[in-house]
Amino acid sequence: MSETQAAIPLSQGAGYGVVIGLGALFALVMIGVTSIMRRRGNVENAEEFTVAKRSLGTGLTAAGVTSSWTWSTTLLSSATVAYEYGVAGSFFYAACNSTQIMIFSNLAIESKRKAPNARTFLEIIRVRYGTVAHLSFMFFSLASNILVVSSILIGGAAAINSLTGMNVYASLWLLPMSVTAYTLRGGLRATILTDYVHTAIILIIIFVFWFKVYATGDQIGSPAKMWDLLHDAAKRNDYPAPTKGGTYLTIRSLGALKFAILSILEYTGVVFLDNSFHQKGIAADPASAVPGYVLGGLAWYAMPFTLATTMGIAAIALENTPAFPTYPNRMSTTEISAGLTLPYAAQTIAGTGGAGAVLVLMFMSCTSAISSQLIGVSTVLSYDVYKTYIKPSATDAQILRAGHYCVVGFAIFMAAFGSMLHGVKIDLGFIYNMTGIFTGSALPALIATFFSTRQGPLAAVASIWTGFFSAVITWLTLAKRFSGTVNIASVGRTDPCLYGCIAGIGAAAVVTIAISIFHNARYTWDTLGAIRLTDVDGSDKDVAFEDPTYNPERLRKAAHIARAITVFLFLALFIVWPLSLYGTAYQFSEKFFTGWVIVSLLWAVFSFGSITIYPIIEERHRLLSWIKEFSTKPKVEETDSVDEVKVEPDDSERVPEDLTCGDIRTKPEVLSI
Repeated sequence: MSETQAAIPLSQGAGYGVVIGLGALFALVMIGVTSIMRRRGNVENAEEFTVAKRSLGTGLTAAGVTSSWTWSTTLLSSATVAYEYGVAGSFFYAACNSTQIMIFSNLAIESKRKAPNARTFLEIIRVRYGTVAHLSFMFFSLASNILVVSSILIGGAAAINSLTGMNVYASLWLLPMSVTAYTLRGGLRATILTDYVHTAIILIIIFVFWFKVYATGDQIGSPAKMWDLLHDAAKRNDYPAPTKGGTYLTIRSLGALKFAILSILEYTGVVFLDNSFHQKGIAADPASAVPGYVLGGLAWYAMPFTLATTMGIAAIALENTPAFPTYPNRMSTTEISAGLTLPYAAQTIAGTGGAGAVLVLMFMSCTSAISSQLIGVSTVLSYDVYKTYIKPSATDAQILRAGHYCVVGFAIFMAAFGSMLHGVKIDLGFIYNMTGIFTGSALPALIATFFSTRQGPLAAVASIWTGFFSAVITWLTLAKRFSGTVNIASVGRTDPCLYGCIAGIGAAAVVTIAISIFHNARYTWDTLGAIRLTDVDGSDKDVAFEDPTYNPERLRKAAHIARAITVFLFLALFIVWPLSLYGTAYQFSEKFFTGWVIVSLLWAVFSFGSITIYPIIEERHRLLSWIKEFSTKPKVEETDSVDEVKVEPDDSERVPEDLTCGDIRTKPEVLSI
């Protein structure tokens, strides 16, 4: 194991330059995008800021979902589990963490069907169950957001520190601040547009790494050479992998399977409780909700699968070479838990260029995910706290202002909270494993909220708290039993976290089912359908009535399609494909491994086409009109009368739409000659 600190390949100036410089660049881009949208009549109000006026197409929905789910945690921990388990790690990581997004398409379409005017999923909870349930679910939703941003910041800051020597506390503060700068300006729609660029850059870097490892690099250069090196590594390290036979070339690994089960349970809870995912479902137009989430889930699969199949196992193969940062030692447990496999592998195959690429990856993945969290949390705080409990009579402008304050406030809170966690030596591995303790217990009641008429307020509240306390008790008890003590190391291990998460979900499910059987609420969905939006002038608005795409029969068919697709993809990606390889304990041959590596590349190509090229094709008419309008100067229009010239006022003279009354708009000025 590594006993000395690895050399730092880049200067601190590079770290500060990327974090501050790219943050400023994207803030300027956001200002430009927002200005273009305003020139086209797009008005910044609370509805636009939080849910983009519910008009996102399939491509941008998929891109936004993929970006939201591509955390720095995703990139770092996927490479880490591949380093620990070999091909089993990358495979199970992708399989167990992509299905949640596709499953979520069911909740997205049910929200469209039953509460088309809702702004957050917590509003649905409040209307159906009342204040106690609303506050209970809000606690777990915000806890999920806090844990997510903590893992993103801590993992990203540790990686940036290993690459540049940049102070960890500086990263923890500057990363959320740079995101805040452009999130405030653009809201959800413009943030998704910027995140689209982030995701495209991440995929391009993944392509560069793949070709460097498997095609052009002189250290490996081909899948066949990698296969040989993995065999040599297993022999050299005395077959250390926790897999069948200690090899890195099999899916048969009980440890990897436990990791997969823990991930799918706890991160299904994260997705379902995270308002930012509900927001994108609300923001999508009805025809795009299901295909957007399914396409996003399939596209996201390539992020961990291709990257970890490339960089995670490259770290195994090249760890004994002088180019590896910890040579001649292996990586230490601390370095592995901090998620440093990816930056070390990048340095090994590409030197300072590889380190720079990972630095950009960290910035892109941190900022794209944090921006979604900032918008999601600010929407909850502005609507579910400020509008509901503090100032029910708040106007649209006041809600928008509250949302801006909440973006800034949550960014500052997370920077301080992340600094506290780093100070007490909480790392990425600990947060990743224990997240399910806070997210699992809410799953049964939340799912029943959208699909069951029997569950009432008592069942919902009792199940979520019973499940939570069951999870905590099981978690701490087993940590004590397995390790003999309760400390950060023991409670962060996979086994107590897994069994605690299962206990929480199981207890919550038993409670809500039992109460619902004996106390049938007979809910009719009427109160959810009665939710209304409020226009800028204070009048009620029903999008389901005004928008013909909210056709009940069409949405019912979409719900059935979502369920069928979800079942098929879950069985294919998480049951049939992985467990067939697990059950047979198949040892990858050279030809099979070569095909496996090529599939990882093809999946990344599919991902790039789905979330980078397809959105451009889908939005081509709008983009062309933007380009045309941006490049065209205002013209003076001549009227039929020789005595009058009609002059369009410039933006500084135009009355903002939210200050107009009814259908009154600013009219062109008429100047007499």
